[in-house]
Amino acid sequence: MRLETILERILHFFGRGGCEPSGAGTGEAYSLITDPFAADPEEDISDSAAPAEAIRRACRRMQAAATKGDLLRIIAGEVGAYHLRDLELMNARFEQKVADLPEGYRDRLLASVREEIFGTHHRLVLLSRNGAGSGLAGPPAHPAYWAMVAGACAGKAREKDPKYLYLKYLLAGFSMFVLAEPAHPVGTPFPGGQIVDEWEGVYLCPVRDMADDVPYAICPYCPAVQSTEPTYPEMRVRRIERRRQECLANYWTNYKG
Repeated sequence: MRLETILERILHFFGRGGCEPSGAGTGEAYSLITDPFAADPEEDISDSAAPAEAIRRACRRMQAAATKGDLLRIIAGEVGAYHLRDLELMNARFEQKVADLPEGYRDRLLASVREEIFGTHHRLVLLSRNGAGSGLAGPPAHPAYWAMVAGACAGKAREKDPKYLYLKYLLAGFSMFVLAEPAHPVGTPFPGGQIVDEWEGVYLCPVRDMADDVPYAICPYCPAVQSTEPTYPEMRVRRIERRRQECLANYWTNYKG
């Protein structure tokens, strides 16, 4: 299913057809959010390229990590090979890609992407340097993710340097399997108005189950679940009111005074 079709299904299902952003930029916006290759800074293969075989070996180590703490240490070591300018380049590349989107939506999306890149990197560095990894005893989920990453980077390496694609996967893997959070931060906006949301400890995504045909997508491994109702920002107020009414109804039903 093409990304444009996914968008139309979502908008019509929730009755928000015609909401901005629309047009040619809409499909591109979905692609940039769900397709790891879409906003990847492309560089010709050079002596500084991250070799696909080295990435494959690191991915095998991450697959074999026995605990979240072990996985954190491996990811931190791999990310440590990158510089701040690499993060800045990733962000700048994304800014170029979304320059033609409607300003209001573009600004919200860029804020989420900055958090996804710089915020995630900052949390990774702090967690690894503070020795908190020793307290992350739970087993990491989805070793299949790292096999997918190795395959994606090997495919990328046939034409371009895969180092930025690999960095993107590393940061996402840290969020999903160490922090148990979505790869895209809560509040990430999708065309049409819906967002990645959190409600009572559960992460909700409006496109979780609608991007299965995107090659090497992160979505199938994300701890967020497919939302069963709209995740527009204003829906949180409605959920709070609904929960309040349910609590009141439960109180009067069970009141024995």
